[in-house]
Amino acid sequence: MFRHDLIANEFSNVPEVPAMYMRWEDTRIGGTTPTIKNHTATLVGSRIFVFGGYDGRRNHNSLHVFDCDKMEWERNPYEQRDRSSFSLASPPRLTRPANNRNDGNDDFLLLTASRSRSQSGQSQRPYVPAGRNGHTATLADGCVYVIGGWLGSGPLAANDVHILHVDTMRWEEPVTKGVPPGPCNMHTADYLPHARGIVVFRGGNGREYLNDLHFLDIDTLTWSKPQVRGVAPEPRANHCSALVGTKLYIFGGWNGRKRLNDLYVLETGAPEWTWSSVRVHGDLVPHPRAGMTFTVVRDKIFLFGGSGPSAAPAKCFNDLFIFDPQLAKWTDTIVELDKSTVVACTAQDDANPNDTPPEPHIVVIGDGPSRRAGHTCVVHQRKMFVFSGSYGSEYLHDMYVLDTDPAPCARVSLCSNLQSSLGRFCNSPEFADISFVVEGSRVFGHKIVLSLGSDRFRALFSAGFREASATEIVLPDMRLDVFEAMLSYLYRGSLEAHALDSMDHAIELLMAADEYMLDHLKQLCETALQAMVALETVHEILQAADRANAAQLRVICKHFLRNAAPPTLLS
Repeated sequence: MFRHDLIANEFSNVPEVPAMYMRWEDTRIGGTTPTIKNHTATLVGSRIFVFGGYDGRRNHNSLHVFDCDKMEWERNPYEQRDRSSFSLASPPRLTRPANNRNDGNDDFLLLTASRSRSQSGQSQRPYVPAGRNGHTATLADGCVYVIGGWLGSGPLAANDVHILHVDTMRWEEPVTKGVPPGPCNMHTADYLPHARGIVVFRGGNGREYLNDLHFLDIDTLTWSKPQVRGVAPEPRANHCSALVGTKLYIFGGWNGRKRLNDLYVLETGAPEWTWSSVRVHGDLVPHPRAGMTFTVVRDKIFLFGGSGPSAAPAKCFNDLFIFDPQLAKWTDTIVELDKSTVVACTAQDDANPNDTPPEPHIVVIGDGPSRRAGHTCVVHQRKMFVFSGSYGSEYLHDMYVLDTDPAPCARVSLCSNLQSSLGRFCNSPEFADISFVVEGSRVFGHKIVLSLGSDRFRALFSAGFREASATEIVLPDMRLDVFEAMLSYLYRGSLEAHALDSMDHAIELLMAADEYMLDHLKQLCETALQAMVALETVHEILQAADRANAAQLRVICKHFLRNAAPPTLLS
């Protein structure tokens, strides 16, 4: 079996569970992003496409793109990266004619340098959908499908579909077949990869609240109404949805009278879909709310924010709950504002194993987003990006990032001051009462010093062991350089600068530290090996951590495997 195969097997055994610690980070990124709510944010590769929204005065049709890798907003989102393949002169299929453009909106200035020209030679603005809020924007096969929303004119919401082709950054309004859903606002729309289509759970239409399902086949652009069994959720709007496998979860919303906190699941894996109410285990359930986000991270669903029951004054949340679909159980979070370092071990490591285990909870470090609703949340790898929203009349444009699985740090505790004064006696015959033979070389030691530093040495030198009266001990399985490094640590409380440069030497020293019960030395080795964890080394280091009972290093390796993509591991 090759090492990459071993790594892949190790990856498959890593449980996909939320970390016990998470961390909020305020990006504090400047720029010209609008203060909006009820916009959409769609992850395309490592970029977040933010479209539309309402700023308290008008709707927007601007497109803003955030690069998650560079942590910055792109200056011209409509600029095609590969200019050779970007031509506005070649129209996409079924595109609305350019003379139906929305001249009253705000984003055409971004396209000035790339405008196509009419037969008369006059420049024409490319087609962009009308400004809106409360719409959806769903990624499917490299295209973003914008459905419905509130345009701010007329009694009903929009009933249109627009497609942004990401490869060319061109919009089109396609001609669809079948019977469309009708006006949609504050609805949800999720792409089902196994069904090759987008399922819409309709919210409001401008006059009433609805709960009907519609399906758009992205290959034929045909609308249909799925055959569904079971009892559907009651009519609502401003709810949220999340897809886990073939199960679509619907939570909360507003039914025209009150905010909700019920949870339903739509099973879409069978030919006939089925609605059912989720029977939640435990007493913990989030407060009723609307306008929250419901985001999947490693098969767990993260609920953040939203507006609460009171209307005057407005009540918003900034709490975080995690729902486990397998356990059908909610987990809450505990906020710690002043903790600066995530450690690999928790209080449970020191608990009595016979105690009843406490209810699990997640500690969230840092000051996260303020109270809000109408925001968006997008997941890239293990991080959640929360953007904008509003709290009453206050409109926001900040972005926070929640690292749901922050890299653990190995801890190193302080050594005794006495050790720092004993260095000159290391491997010195002066006052020595014991010597060790390692790889044919003699190394001098002092029983009192070794016993104070190591419980293993203290046991060896105690009555009942033959080493107690011996003046020489042969260590056949110990490398000389490793033993000298360990002895130097016992006398000085630290290691020489080069002692942990080699991974093999660090692993050998880790084993020796475990054998001689030197916890602080083990921590130093764990810290050094943490920096050496990589694709080529993680399996070997993890095996060493298991053999040496190095809990921190094991967690570090598991974190690396959990956050490394399987295709990379197998390439």
